[in-house]
Amino acid sequence: MKPNKDTIFFIFVTLIMGVMVWFGLRQAFDRGVVLGDNVTYPRARVLEVSYDQTAVDIHGVRRGRQDIVAQILTGPHRGKIVQAHNIIFINDIVNARPGQRLVLFFEYDATHSTYFARVHTYDRATAMYALVLLFFGLLVAVGGKAGLRSAFGLVFTFVTILCLLIPAIAMGAPPAITTLVLSLVIIVVSLIAIMGFAKKTYVAIAGTAIGIVLCCLFYLIIAYFLNVTGFSLPEMNTLVNIGFAANTRIAELLFCGILIASLGAVMDTAVSVASATAELAQGGKSDFKNLFTKSMRIARDCIGSSANTIILAFTGAYFVTLVLFRLNNFDYHMAINRVDIAIEVLRAISASAALVLCAPATAIIGSRVYCTNLNRRKLK
Repeated sequence: MKPNKDTIFFIFVTLIMGVMVWFGLRQAFDRGVVLGDNVTYPRARVLEVSYDQTAVDIHGVRRGRQDIVAQILTGPHRGKIVQAHNIIFINDIVNARPGQRLVLFFEYDATHSTYFARVHTYDRATAMYALVLLFFGLLVAVGGKAGLRSAFGLVFTFVTILCLLIPAIAMGAPPAITTLVLSLVIIVVSLIAIMGFAKKTYVAIAGTAIGIVLCCLFYLIIAYFLNVTGFSLPEMNTLVNIGFAANTRIAELLFCGILIASLGAVMDTAVSVASATAELAQGGKSDFKNLFTKSMRIARDCIGSSANTIILAFTGAYFVTLVLFRLNNFDYHMAINRVDIAIEVLRAISASAALVLCAPATAIIGSRVYCTNLNRRKLK
């Protein structure tokens, strides 16, 4: 039996993802803090807490110092029994208990005769993998075939970002152009994976692409008026100090982050409007004006809910800092003019403005595609 377009598409994209994973894993970078060959971060299981001088403070947080005996589970020193120190701070609470799995900072001296070990953090990897699998299982159980297709699109998105986009930028590719091109690739692949080869898919792709272009435009305009550059990010000092600026335009990384953060919301709005327009067109003959009017009624609801989601998401990410401002009675003019506040406004407004205009753009394209008075072919 001859495979259909969907089967060929999924096989081809899976092969592409395999190539991207291979590309991402084979890249090695020597910038940053060089820890040396004697330093590793192995997983370990706590065998015994030999010393415990901890107590619960007024915040209900256990703090103090512990000495533990642990067995290393991974790396070149697998199976070795070591003693490690654990200093518990309020922002790094790791309360060791027998049987628990932790990640250690483990360092041998130059002669490999003595070592130093301390608790680095909890071993959260296993729980994270289990939660991801649980999420995908829930997605498939509730969504069925559509959920499985959505999971495939989600996997492709993360593989593209982690195994292709980030390594490419680290190798010196122009961040803004690379992110924009790969965002368009993610849009096309994800929407076809979710919705299949249908007219509403192409409408959603076009609407999302317009939204992303508008996001770029709004970013440039708002950044200019707020006098914000990529160098305003606190992480830029570290990138400059390790020489990363030598072969890439690191100021563009702020734009890249905003574009990636906006991609999901813009895509969601375009899909909602495109699907609604397709369903409205199924009801009978509709000219362009009538179909567009109906589509815009739905689009306005999508705009309101999606824009609210974006604003609240960015506000939530900055919530602790806002509480800190209030508790310290910061001067209004000092607080509102901080560069970190300006960056959050830039992120929220550029994404929301692109989303607001993406909805009517998708409605226009969908109405033009589906209107029956233009002798269009039979709806799919």
